Amino acid sequence: AVHPQRDKGNVMGKENRFFQLLKLAVGTGSAPETPLSAQEWIEVLELAEKQKLTGVLLGAAEVLPAASKPPRPLLMQWIGRTHQIERVNQAINKEAVRVSEFFARKGMRSMILKGQGVAQLYPHPLRRMPGDIDIWLEGSRKEIIRLARETDPKAEVVYHHVDMELSKVCEVEVHTTPSWMFNPLTNYRLQALCRQWKRNGFGQETTLEGTDGSVRVPEGEMNRVFLVLHAYRHLLSEGVGLRQLMDIFYVFRQETSPEERARTARQWRALQMTDFAAAVMWVLETIFGLERKYMPVSPSERKGRRLLEEIMRAGNFGQFDPRLSRERMQTDGGRFSTSLKRMWGFVHDYPQEVCWAPFFKIWHYGWRKMKN
Repeated sequence: AVHPQRDKGNVMGKENRFFQLLKLAVGTGSAPETPLSAQEWIEVLELAEKQKLTGVLLGAAEVLPAASKPPRPLLMQWIGRTHQIERVNQAINKEAVRVSEFFARKGMRSMILKGQGVAQLYPHPLRRMPGDIDIWLEGSRKEIIRLARETDPKAEVVYHHVDMELSKVCEVEVHTTPSWMFNPLTNYRLQALCRQWKRNGFGQETTLEGTDGSVRVPEGEMNRVFLVLHAYRHLLSEGVGLRQLMDIFYVFRQETSPEERARTARQWRALQMTDFAAAVMWVLETIFGLERKYMPVSPSERKGRRLLEEIMRAGNFGQFDPRLSRERMQTDGGRFSTSLKRMWGFVHDYPQEVCWAPFFKIWHYGWRKMKN
């Protein structure tokens, strides 16, 4: 491994080549002028795996001229890994349809959040690295928890979702609300916005690739707010990766009117997350080549650079963050102290959320104990 302080130029060169290939993969950039060496391809693929972008990055290799492609053995391994990702996605897509139909039989409409739904915006939906299934039910929290307990008596309830044994293919999080915020004022506004999304039709129907059944997914307005908020949550709690930022890129690459962009900006402002959204816009512009005409707010280079540093340091969901002790995260006390220590590092950038975190976490712990 190259030590950043000893050979910073080499490390940045590796990241820059990775970023250039990402732009090529999403259709906003051109091929590198100088072909990559075999070792450089290995380093780029290591970064892609760390950021869970191995499958989508293959699109860059496919459009390169023959002389610039990776060595054949490496390319064959890469293609094989991508086929594996596609097979897993097909299985999870079918499972998302099955779970949606399960709740429909119980009398509740549902909406697939993030992952399998937003993947439909990708040129090759099955190449997006899959995760678990997040499904939001239309009923009240009491109705959802009652249904969860009837289905799985051991279901674990937290503020915004219920963990249930519903699938042998992947984990399923059943949401009572899409997300939350530590600040009580902005959380109140967010939950009001979620109720508005329900009243506005509860998403739209779509067919996931490789399936015959349909599921409901968020419309563009909800995704523009929710996915940025979801990245905000992960940045403060454990870490955010480029996979989540690529999801946001494809959401904002969709054509919107000036009125729609202004509405998104107002919603961010009401949730006091304009600063974070501006950081996200800088990353989307710098790394993925998003044009400013798609942006509801102007990018912030200072906050954006800080966000990108965190992304590249920690990897997807902070899995490579040396500052997070996985052993300490196994206990309630360890999770509490570790997460607060991490969040405190962002207090100057996002004080409106960070300063409320200890109070929310203490309240949430008491709420769970009181509600059993």
